[in-house]
Amino acid sequence: MRALILMVFSMLVTACGGSSEPSSPPPSADAPKRETVFDPLVGTLDRAKGVQQTVDEQAAEQRRKLEEAEK
Repeated sequence: MRALILMVFSMLVTACGGSSEPSSPPPSADAPKRETVFDPLVGTLDRAKGVQQTVDEQAAEQRRKLEEAEK
């Protein structure tokens, strides 16, 4: 039984080991951006973040006006 466990463990360790060379070169900064199926979703998130920033700025302005009016 111990031999079987040792054999399975050694197979897992060797299977999970990485190679010393990367499988593909890292993308360079000059490489053109490829369009993916996730681009519309990312664009939607960016627009939502922009809207949230606008709402936050307007709320801060409203709070500032209320604080000035209370004084």
